[in-house]
Amino acid sequence: MNAQRFHQRGVALAAALVILTVVALISIYAASGGALGLRMAKNMQDAFDSFQAAEAGVAAVVSLAGVGTDPFDGDGESDPLADDDELLDELNDGAAAVDTEVVLKLRAAVCPRSETASSTDLIACDHYRVEAEHVGDGARSRVAQGVVKSVIGNATL
Repeated sequence: MNAQRFHQRGVALAAALVILTVVALISIYAASGGALGLRMAKNMQDAFDSFQAAEAGVAAVVSLAGVGTDPFDGDGESDPLADDDELLDELNDGAAAVDTEVVLKLRAAVCPRSETASSTDLIACDHYRVEAEHVGDGARSRVAQGVVKSVIGNATL
């Protein structure tokens, strides 16, 4: 009878060790899945922050239209915020800079409006591309927006 009792205790110990091993493996898998989820969430947050910063750069350039430092005056200055970099430096707690650029694509071109308009030959349009790029620690975003400025003069094709 003693031999039978000893045999039963060993089986219980082996079964407990197998169950403990399985529970440990499940715990390790769950912990690694949680860490992966946190990394994915951080990457998404970095991407959203970078995109928002680049959009803010475009909005800052477009907001300068019609003021003293008008980036759409055709003078060829490519970075209207070069002298005022601190305007965008505080985005995302100053984590990374936002570079902006204004490119004149077409000068005195035809305006995008109806051909039946009465002023089609009196008003021309300058076509610009405004670009902003943000390079952060975990993400990089570039945003471009087209801007059309009406000018008085003859449109050239």
